[in-house]
Amino acid sequence: MVYIAFDIDGTLYDCSPVVGHAFEQGIDEFLLQNPALNLRKPSTDEIMKLVGIPVNEIFATLFPTLLQELSHKLNDYCTEKLAKLVLQQKGIILPGVIETIHVLYNKGYGLLTASNGRKEYIKAVLDAYRLTPYFLHVTALEDNDLPDKTQLLAYYKKTLPDCDILIMAGDRTNDMVAAQDNGVPFIGCAFGHNDAEIAHCRWIARSFYEIPDIVDSIRKSFTSEKYY
Repeated sequence: MVYIAFDIDGTLYDCSPVVGHAFEQGIDEFLLQNPALNLRKPSTDEIMKLVGIPVNEIFATLFPTLLQELSHKLNDYCTEKLAKLVLQQKGIILPGVIETIHVLYNKGYGLLTASNGRKEYIKAVLDAYRLTPYFLHVTALEDNDLPDKTQLLAYYKKTLPDCDILIMAGDRTNDMVAAQDNGVPFIGCAFGHNDAEIAHCRWIARSFYEIPDIVDSIRKSFTSEKYY
């Protein structure tokens, strides 16, 4: 069986229209409970530069003076606000995603999530656009206490039944590295946050609509030793 693991932000979805507002709301609510703290609200640009790395690292980078326990609580506040905005369809589902997910599902591929984001956020994206039923597994790092996407793909390789081919699709370097570290094919999505990061990859999708044809090409050339 062929499985495709999708990154979320920059591959299926663009949170940039709402993430800054979500952080503002989350920080405001957090400070009501912790009035002695003085936190600067990061800009949307600052946040988006970090999107793609594990979410705990995002908060540690943006708020380096916070104790870990408080950083995790702030993470909870901001994630909750972000998920609510996503469910209201305030962000952007990328062109071709809804139609093409249906195509891939109907071809019999097992669709998976491979995001460094929190599960609440991942589920909100899929639920907002009625995509959840098409995904075999909606798995987040926190489900198995995994440190990064490389380990998530390794987990999939060990646990997925009848896994003939596992493909990673994403738009950032960490997606490509996760695929390389696990020896699986990688589809670089050159319509996300930073095309330059994946510009030299073997398999490049210029739009989400191209992914089914690329998957077919990968299947035909799967005897090759290098997939990225």
